Amino acid sequence: MCTGISLKSLEGSHYLGRTQEYNIEFDYVGVQIPKNFNITESIEKWQTLYSVLGMGIKENQQTVAQSVVDGVNEWGLGGITQYFAEFNQYSTVEEIKKAGKLPLIAEQFVCWVLANCKDTQEVEEKISTVAIADLSMNGKAPGLPQHFMFTDAVGRTIVVEPSIKLGFVVYENPIGVMTNSPKFDWHMTNLENYTGLSDVNVKDAMFHDHKVLSAGKGSGMHGIPGDYTATSRFVRAAYLLKFSDPVGENAIINKAFHILSTSDIVKGVVKLDEPKGEDRQYTQYTSIYDLSKRQMYVKLYDNFTIQTIHFDETVGNDDQIKIYELVKTPQYEALN
Repeated sequence: MCTGISLKSLEGSHYLGRTQEYNIEFDYVGVQIPKNFNITESIEKWQTLYSVLGMGIKENQQTVAQSVVDGVNEWGLGGITQYFAEFNQYSTVEEIKKAGKLPLIAEQFVCWVLANCKDTQEVEEKISTVAIADLSMNGKAPGLPQHFMFTDAVGRTIVVEPSIKLGFVVYENPIGVMTNSPKFDWHMTNLENYTGLSDVNVKDAMFHDHKVLSAGKGSGMHGIPGDYTATSRFVRAAYLLKFSDPVGENAIINKAFHILSTSDIVKGVVKLDEPKGEDRQYTQYTSIYDLSKRQMYVKLYDNFTIQTIHFDETVGNDDQIKIYELVKTPQYEALN
């Protein structure tokens, strides 16, 4: 369960954001992976072509996974990954190698793309050389079902879904929203059911000489789905993007956080049939990327203070992954 959006400021700068919902706790940190860095925690070793800034996961006190959950690279290409159950079609490592492609696990696909592509056009071209293996991070099957959204510095947004064997289906994303299953094209068709939504209040109705008052402020949005299913979150995010006021660079980060907050899941609201400690799905963090400035903004479940990390050219040319510890405890500003 995750919600992703892309949006543009009045000045023409582009942004990519997402909520991260999961039921397993991770020790999230900001990371920047250098260019020309050898990725060894993978099915087969590969090397980054470009540096990548994003949200990483600590493996222990000293080391971090050689990947990002979401991020932006030195060219301003941003990427996110989200759950895609029932529709993913992964292959065995043997099948992928036989096809002459590089096998990747789903959790590393965004990192591979950002480390190898300048823009969405290159994403389309280069993903033909890789395929996702039916393995998870622990090396066992099945692989984590995922699909992906990318926005580049000029604002083109695409959705990449591994819904065919040994390959991907790529969709243009003109509305800038992605959630979870079903496939992206289904969500686009489903929007046809909500074209009556409006940002203008519904007028009163007359029945002969009797006036029936409208429901009042916000009545134009009556019928917009408010639950946490992927289909509802897609519609909600799409119409909030459509109707919300255009804003400049000084306000768009807050706007993005406001839109994504409508998908926030509080602990205990979504309970899963999983062992204790893994039975609560909730919003672990929300991240926004300024693709022009190559800067990330993060809000954690336990800390609403927005923390920010900018792309560092020096780190991009280093030989080690840079780790940025996030403040995970609540922060309050005392006014007296």
